[in-house]
Amino acid sequence: MNKNRLFHYIILFAALLLWGCSDTDNPGGEFPDNSKALLILNEGSREGNNATLARYDLQEETIIKDYFNLVNKDGLGDVANDMLQYGSKIYIAVSISGTLEVLEAATGRSLRRIEMKRVGGQSKEPRRLAAHGGKVYVTSFDDTVTRIDTLTLAFDGSVTVGMDPEGIAIKNNKIYVTNSGGLNWANGYDNSLSVIDLTSFTEEKKIVVGTNPGSLYADSQGDIYLSVTGNYADEPGAFKMIRSGSSTVETIAGIASPQKFVISNNMAYIICGAWEEPNRVVVYDCLKEEIVSDSFISDGTEIPIMNNVSVDPVTGDLFVASTDYIHPGDVYWFDKTGTLKKRLIALGINPSVVLIQN
Repeated sequence: MNKNRLFHYIILFAALLLWGCSDTDNPGGEFPDNSKALLILNEGSREGNNATLARYDLQEETIIKDYFNLVNKDGLGDVANDMLQYGSKIYIAVSISGTLEVLEAATGRSLRRIEMKRVGGQSKEPRRLAAHGGKVYVTSFDDTVTRIDTLTLAFDGSVTVGMDPEGIAIKNNKIYVTNSGGLNWANGYDNSLSVIDLTSFTEEKKIVVGTNPGSLYADSQGDIYLSVTGNYADEPGAFKMIRSGSSTVETIAGIASPQKFVISNNMAYIICGAWEEPNRVVVYDCLKEEIVSDSFISDGTEIPIMNNVSVDPVTGDLFVASTDYIHPGDVYWFDKTGTLKKRLIALGINPSVVLIQN
């Protein structure tokens, strides 16, 4: 666990968690074509067992803040790290609980709760998700990547990588995984990226990329992008790239203190800002290899702490999840010009991934 997160969790343990009422700011606006709802994953607080899934109905403009519980008469669990839709199913990695929740995308109904535990019953701490070829791949803090068959929902293989793997991307018949070493922060982070052959599901090599690598995505050319967080002291973060077919790591100038990011239609939307500094979203064109905007938000909207960023690939709308690590956070919905369309308020503790439910 890094120092940043440790501090946040200490605050969380001491705080009274307050839940807001169901409402929105700035009603109205256009919605993605043929879409029914937004699903918003709220991570919850560590050992708070309060992860939630919210649903915002695009036509009725109403929010169900505990949608998963309403549909399934059960809680989601302890710290929901990632959410992915693949085919007709939605997969949610719940880290401390050690589960992978599989939902029917159209209804939110739980199809199966897959236990992701080590020998002895401890959680593997599943972190991030990727999908390809009828399989879902899960990075976990037991230093593994697990493969799950999407038809049988059974384990289909596992490979050991580096310390505390975090981000994952699949491209070029390879699986790329950033090894953060986040749980070992007191003794030194990992600094590597594992390259796994997709067919044999074996690790081919590790590439040194920098201290504490995190988020990871690929563009359409097969170039791999990653944020390297550094050690929050004398090693600063950096935004880096590995070109398709290469093992050489290049640092992209002008993008300081990168955190989570997403790539859509070859545009990278990168949350930037060091601890206790205001956050902003930098936009980088992966094909032109240039910064398009140093601040995506164009209307003056201020979001002090950004927890995650998601994008609608059809409309180009951007969803920025905000948090103070104590109270239920908000999701700011911007159009492709960076103008605020809507603010969904007090959704849950640490809102994160936003999906378009069709």
